[in-house]
Amino acid sequence: MAKKKILIVDDEVGIVQEIKEFLEEEGYEVHVADTGKEGIRLVESVKPDVVMIDMKLPDASGIDVLKACKEKSPRTKTVMITGYVDQHLMDEAEENGRDTFLQKPFDLVRVVEEIQRLLM
Repeated sequence: MAKKKILIVDDEVGIVQEIKEFLEEEGYEVHVADTGKEGIRLVESVKPDVVMIDMKLPDASGIDVLKACKEKSPRTKTVMITGYVDQHLMDEAEENGRDTFLQKPFDLVRVVEEIQRLLM
C-alpha cells in the first residue's frame, strides 16, 4: 500500500521539522513548504492526501492557499493551523472548505489522530 502523503505549509522551521519527523515515524510521506506559493506548487505536483496550512504565511494568507488547494486538488483534506484563534479567519476558512483546525502548540499524537480521522 502506498504511503499517504502529507504536505505542511508553514514558515516556522522548528515546528515543521518536529511534525515532519513525527509523521514520517508514523509511516507518512511528508513534504514541506515555507511559503504559500511553494505550497500551492507542491499541491499540484505531489497531490497530497492531507495539507496542513498555517493561517499566516510570509507571502500569502492561509485562506488563499486553502482556496488554491481546494481548486487544484478537491479530494485533498485540509487542516488549518495557527498559534492564535481569530474567529473571523476561522469562519472564512470554514466557508472555504477547511476540513479541520489545530491550534499551536501541537500535541503530536492529536495531529496524527486528526490526520487518521480525515483519511478514513
